[in-house]
Amino acid sequence: MSNPPFGEDRFLAALGRHRDVLEDVAPAAQHPSALLSEALETIGEGLAVWDADTTLVHFNGRLSELFGLAAGDIRQGLSARDFLRLLIERGALTIRAEEATAWIDAYIDASTKADRKQEVRLTDGTWLNFDWRRLPTGGYVSVFTDITLRKRAQIRLRQAEAKYRQIFDNVHEGIIQETPEGRVLAVNRAGAAIFGFHSPEEMLATVFNAAEQLYVNPERRDELLKQLERHGVVRDFRSEMLRRDGSRIWVSKTLRRVTDDRGNAVMIEGMFRDISAQRRAEQQLMMAKEQAEAASRAKSDFLANMSHELRTPLNAILGFSQVLLDEMMGPLGSEKYREYSRDIVASGEHLLALINDILDMAKVESGMMSLDEEWIDLNESLDAALLLVRERATAHRIALRKQMPTPAPTIWADARRLRQIWINLLSNAVKFTPQGGAVEIRCDILPDGGIEVVVADTGIGIPEEDIERVQQPFNQVASALSRSHEGSGLGLSLSRSLIELHGGELHLASQVGIGTTVTVSLPAERCRPGALAGMQDQLADRPAISHEAQGLSGVREAVDATQPGPSLAAD
Repeated sequence: MSNPPFGEDRFLAALGRHRDVLEDVAPAAQHPSALLSEALETIGEGLAVWDADTTLVHFNGRLSELFGLAAGDIRQGLSARDFLRLLIERGALTIRAEEATAWIDAYIDASTKADRKQEVRLTDGTWLNFDWRRLPTGGYVSVFTDITLRKRAQIRLRQAEAKYRQIFDNVHEGIIQETPEGRVLAVNRAGAAIFGFHSPEEMLATVFNAAEQLYVNPERRDELLKQLERHGVVRDFRSEMLRRDGSRIWVSKTLRRVTDDRGNAVMIEGMFRDISAQRRAEQQLMMAKEQAEAASRAKSDFLANMSHELRTPLNAILGFSQVLLDEMMGPLGSEKYREYSRDIVASGEHLLALINDILDMAKVESGMMSLDEEWIDLNESLDAALLLVRERATAHRIALRKQMPTPAPTIWADARRLRQIWINLLSNAVKFTPQGGAVEIRCDILPDGGIEVVVADTGIGIPEEDIERVQQPFNQVASALSRSHEGSGLGLSLSRSLIELHGGELHLASQVGIGTTVTVSLPAERCRPGALAGMQDQLADRPAISHEAQGLSGVREAVDATQPGPSLAAD
């Protein structure tokens, strides 16, 4: 017999089991009392047997060990009162000396009247369970069990529960547990308050069907249950909910589905919060965004539709002022008239350029811009743009340089819009480059078959914090030089929009006092190696969707388009 069950009714059970064993032992076996003594010494609990006068008649060695007593401190014939007094005197029990007699009397009196259990903490921190029971034949048995581990576990559990309860009750978000059918099992104070209840207890006693009592639309809870069954967890599940007084709020929930061993849902638990203010702010923001977009579309549509109305009278002004300047109807008679005519033509052309930029940007923003695409020679497109800025560059002694791979690539693009991009970028570069500076435009073939066209100048540069801003419509960097040049501030923004319509990208890099570099890239599917001349039969009407990158190499040409002046170093 190993580990016999001592404790509540355990001593009697052990005696019964001992008698059963003795019945099977041969007559020559050891005496039953000896076997019983050996068995009692093997158990892990302290044991004491008292007669009817509470005098100790039997005990095991474990009894002394539990109380830290020497082997001879406990002996037969010791009364229960003296035993308890010995424990107090040796400091085993946390009972003060002046209270010892009263405590012992009360303990013996209660124990002789009825069976009793008592958990006692010893001075060394050990917890024992005192189990005192009456024997049917008279007398008493005491079983002392070390419950320190269990007691510590209980203490830790209570501490954890208290900590959890503190968090549960004081967290600002709602915490809830409810059955799949909708009965609320637990809720914290914040959660009850969100739904307008005075306490969690009031909500628990009130809510038996969450779908009907808490949801404005009960079908939303059905959808919640479906998502939980499908995913196990839902996050930021938003629903319009009812408060206790009937008012409505918006709630965001993060919940999980709790299941049993068979996978059946037994509970839903998680957190929720009131997002009514956030919801209102989002709706207001959405309305403001829609209004702003509508206003922007109306503006863009208006400007895009004003193309004819704006350009027609301006073309007439330019036409008639050119007639006067050319004296087609006869001499003007005064040099002042000729000067005024030149001013009218120059101002009209400048105004027309501004109007064209504004109308083009309006078309892009309104989605009315379309591309008339064809295969074009990139070299010819760049030359056409250089021709338009050459005069101004020469006047300011600015060196213009162009570098192209040999052979130059052919591009699928809108020829007029592509030329407009180069003109905008080159005009800006020349405009903001001081006299004696240089502007370079070059083309590089990328490994994937795409191209990069780079416009670099040695101009005034742009502060790093302003680089993003100048790429937005109607933005310019204020400086003494920029204020001396007129413009709409649309060049970079319009160029970016036009190149993006072609599936490309535009990047700007700049340093104050060093210069600015604008890089335009076009994807490989829009590029073909070689000049356009002689390739018409090889080119399809439209480019293929994908295009293998072709590594092109060749001698680059450098063309100095101005009078002698500083120039950028060749690659």
